[in-house]
Amino acid sequence: MLAILAAIGWAIGLGSPLGVAADGPGDPSPTAPPGMVFIPVGPFIMGDTEHKDEEPVHEVSLDGFYIDRHEVTNLDYERDHPDHARNPFSACDRCPVTMVSWQEAHAYCQQLGKRLPTEAEWEKAARGPQGYRYDYGNDYDPTQARVGMALEDGAIEVGGFLPNGYGLYDTSGNAWEWVADWYDDHYYHHSPTVNPQGPDQGIFRGFRGGSWNVDVCYSRVSNRDGGLPDARYPFIGFRCAQSTP
Repeated sequence: MLAILAAIGWAIGLGSPLGVAADGPGDPSPTAPPGMVFIPVGPFIMGDTEHKDEEPVHEVSLDGFYIDRHEVTNLDYERDHPDHARNPFSACDRCPVTMVSWQEAHAYCQQLGKRLPTEAEWEKAARGPQGYRYDYGNDYDPTQARVGMALEDGAIEVGGFLPNGYGLYDTSGNAWEWVADWYDDHYYHHSPTVNPQGPDQGIFRGFRGGSWNVDVCYSRVSNRDGGLPDARYPFIGFRCAQSTP
């Protein structure tokens, strides 16, 4: 199921997940670049049965990779983009940057020698080593996520809640996050089981994780949605990933 997003930029979400177990700790972690964590090589369970675009639930194996601990902030982004117009609902220096298109997020990560995470990488990292539905557990906990709020309540500084088992912050709520893949609501029916990269083409780019002003179900880490890659949305931010040497 795809939520059609208007080019003027108001995001609509979906919802889901399963709480099945993921991989264990794996090999000793290499030293991650500053501000990033290492996600070990191995399989995890991806998808859910709550929405058609998350089916079928399937096992995916990924190479090890690095991913940012938290979303890119306004302060981070504006070091090289001083003319960026902050979203008034996510305006503090350490709030997640929004009003950044997929194309701009992609370029920012590339400039740092990084990239956007794939959908599979993002979901594995967000689930944590336990394979949780939310980044903090299988059951919703209002003390551990910025979600289900009014629009005017806005986003908060990154890192305001406990990290998940891999050390990531805020993958459930606060701001949606762009991922690298084109969005295809039937992709899981034919996707590779090893290092899937998403469809070869499409109209929409994927985003994940939910934001402060959506229903709790949209913050489950298997939830999928897509937006126009050249549009700036007030609820979508991003974090970067990096392949291991």
